[in-house]
Amino acid sequence: MRFKIYIALLVCTLYSVLCTPLRAITTEQQQQFTYYWYAAKQAIVEEQYDKAYVLLKFCHALNPEDGTTMAFLGIIEQGIGNEMRGLMYLREAFEADPYDQWFQYAKALKSYETMVTKAEYMRVLIKAHDAQKREKRWQVDEDLLTELQNGYLSTGQWEKALGIQDEIDEQKGYDAYSALLRYRVYDAIGKPKKALVEVNRYLKQDPTDERFMLFKLELLEKTKAKNKEICALYEQVLEIDPYNLTVLNNYAYRLATHKGDLQKAEAMSAITIRQEPDNPVFLDTYGWILHLQGRDDLAKFYITKAMNNMSEETSEEIKKHYEAIK
Repeated sequence: MRFKIYIALLVCTLYSVLCTPLRAITTEQQQQFTYYWYAAKQAIVEEQYDKAYVLLKFCHALNPEDGTTMAFLGIIEQGIGNEMRGLMYLREAFEADPYDQWFQYAKALKSYETMVTKAEYMRVLIKAHDAQKREKRWQVDEDLLTELQNGYLSTGQWEKALGIQDEIDEQKGYDAYSALLRYRVYDAIGKPKKALVEVNRYLKQDPTDERFMLFKLELLEKTKAKNKEICALYEQVLEIDPYNLTVLNNYAYRLATHKGDLQKAEAMSAITIRQEPDNPVFLDTYGWILHLQGRDDLAKFYITKAMNNMSEETSEEIKKHYEAIK
């Protein structure tokens, strides 16, 4: 199948070149084209696809460069099972008019999911994007921007993906989705400081968005920010969501391991194990706080319970604490 698709794309390129008209369409031909074109549209509305196909072939003969005609021919060919011929028509349509005729061809390519069609798919998106930016009739199609951005993200072309997001922001305005994408991209490529800049940018717009406050906490930890700044942010999150168990646990652990208020840490940690008495991470935090308070008999009970409930993901830290307390 991959070989057939490759051949179809190759043949289609040659066919597009060979079919380029040598003379401009005359007024009489344009009138005939318009007549057949509207008749074909009506046949499609009436679901008379055989008739529509014949009429569209007349249109194509009169004006081989009309992208819309070729696109309809491609859709009909694919609809009756002639996938390769349909793909060739859709390719011709796109090459004739990349501004308007990119969608159906890109959609057809995407359905095959081969290395050849993936490369062609990205070429189509890039060429259509360039055509729309160059002509500036209105603005670049939002669906096109989304598809192109997803293509860049899937191939690790991070800067290009962010460049597309800049265009989206120009059209729609900066919002949570934009901030989230920027944060995720910079975090994924190991640039937590840049990710933090994006999170702070959005928090200026919405200072009480808990999700972004949690992103900021995570990034402050990664960038080794000052303990005072991190603790202050934990307090802000708890003002909004006082029973967020993960935040309570993490804040308690930070206080315990950074010479903070152990009584406050114990009180917060106690809330988490009351709510989830078998959670190994919460049990480990509580046991470690008790150990730092010098209450090892009770600490052993909780750290042993954490050992009995731990998973591979949580095992290393819990084992270290267990050995230290034992």
